[in-house]
Amino acid sequence: MKEERGRVILQWFLLLLGISALIALLFFKFYVDVMEESTRQVETETEEVTEKYALKVTNDFQSITTSGKTIAQILSSEKDPAAIQLLLAALVDQTQIYEAVYCDEKGKVITQDGKTGDLNELNYQRALEPVSEVTYRYRQEDGGLSGKEAIVVIVPVSEAGDRLILLYSMERIKTLTEITGEFDREAFAVVSDKDGNLFSYQEIESNFTKKGNIWKNIDKKYVNAGTQARVAMQNARTYSTALASEGEERTIIFTPIGVEGWNLVIGINQDYVDAKQNQAWTKTLVKLCWLLFLMVLFFIVFMISNAITRKRNAERSKTLQEKADTDLLTGLNNKLATERKIKEYIENFPNSMAMMFVLDIDNFKTINDTLGHAFGDEVLRTLGKHIGVNFRVTDIIGRSGGDEFTIFLKDLKEDANTLKEAQKLVKFFKDFQVGEYVKYSPTASIGAAVFPADGKDFDALYKAADQALYKAKKRGKNQLAFFDDRDRNQS
Repeated sequence: MKEERGRVILQWFLLLLGISALIALLFFKFYVDVMEESTRQVETETEEVTEKYALKVTNDFQSITTSGKTIAQILSSEKDPAAIQLLLAALVDQTQIYEAVYCDEKGKVITQDGKTGDLNELNYQRALEPVSEVTYRYRQEDGGLSGKEAIVVIVPVSEAGDRLILLYSMERIKTLTEITGEFDREAFAVVSDKDGNLFSYQEIESNFTKKGNIWKNIDKKYVNAGTQARVAMQNARTYSTALASEGEERTIIFTPIGVEGWNLVIGINQDYVDAKQNQAWTKTLVKLCWLLFLMVLFFIVFMISNAITRKRNAERSKTLQEKADTDLLTGLNNKLATERKIKEYIENFPNSMAMMFVLDIDNFKTINDTLGHAFGDEVLRTLGKHIGVNFRVTDIIGRSGGDEFTIFLKDLKEDANTLKEAQKLVKFFKDFQVGEYVKYSPTASIGAAVFPADGKDFDALYKAADQALYKAKKRGKNQLAFFDDRDRNQS
């Protein structure tokens, strides 16, 4: 009896020892994960702050570029000096530049305040030669323009060499990137080119900036980390890393500001970063201890039952949702699901570029009348089965009703992609055939509209695509037409 009791006690002891070891192992793993997560959290927070300030500068540059191109387009056909002056003055008022100059191919200039003369006579500095696209240049002195540190923006007006010379003050950038209150008092913010050469760094008291390049004074211990960071900067990535310069330790964060490969660079005292990380992981560690305590009491029963319940509910919900969203004939999204998903995308990504196609099978009634409704269904079923091969799985393809289909392409990145994607769809219908023994080649009329240019919500975008569809039918069917006629304007 005693031997049996001893065996039972030993078994329970070994079981408790195993559980204790498992808890200790889990605690250690969680501790390591918490340390790593706290580090990532602080890195993410500092990068987000850096991106926030960089965005302010980017917005200024985008405004200057857009307004400069608009004025340049007008100036390309404008010769009246008074009108040119008014346009330059308007450009100064509409953007954050402090001076605007129009220079023709012969070097004759007009300023926004009415000054005229020769580029050399007005002592404008060199390197303001004609350019083929909008160009940004940093100058410690803007020469005869105003004699102060500035960003010089050159906007081409004509191929002959006419151009706009726009001045943007570095003081404006300093104001936009004033990070006092975000980090420690010794933190600095400065703009650099893609190679780390710094703009307007003379007032910053840091070993990282005194040689005019963020990478030229890195301690040997941090050379590899500095090299990786430099590559990230040249690749226009947001990046953060801990470095040291003559013993001065900082976390260096940089992010692109959208022109010429330039970056906003922020340097934060490493003691401040370490304190933030310690604070983050301490708070998380306290919560972790409570979590482990609760795991001892409830882990087995709660987690197993909860996991089973969630899995069943998720599978049931997913199955029901898929059935509710699916068109039974084609296997694509039905009309309601298509509209809902497109609206969700537009709401979540209002500033992205996307495109909607609306297409009808040409002469579908004739197909039904001559070949039978079963064959008409086969046309729709085959179309639904194969059309998705031309697009990404994330794009939205649905049957809107009858022989009408809607295709919504997400996040096109560049405007030129609209025509490329349209050609994919045109080619698809050139090769589209239905029938096992007797091949039939249905055609389609397709209307295309670009979001948000042609419509900023679903209804407006669909209306634009539908009007483009009407164009395609009016032109003789079996073709694709854009709402803004960009397919014809290209040719």
